[in-house]
Amino acid sequence: MPRLYFDFNDGRSRFVDEEGIDLPDVEAGRAEVLQTLAEIAKDALPKSDQQAFTASIRNSSGKTVYSAKVTVAGAWHGSHQV
Repeated sequence: MPRLYFDFNDGRSRFVDEEGIDLPDVEAGRAEVLQTLAEIAKDALPKSDQQAFTASIRNSSGKTVYSAKVTVAGAWHGSHQV
């Protein structure tokens, strides 16, 4: 069971995982990262129309084995009054 480390960046702050967690495989880590990125993006939506969220998984040797990015891009078109 590999120990995996999850790092996150929202363009303003960065979290570097120093502890890691044991998971059955990297595929389980991928699922965890994608779910977490979705939650982070959902929580940040009211704060900004332009935001990128990135995450990466490192193995116990420090090598990045997976990365993902979610981008939120909103824009007003013409008058936004209804």
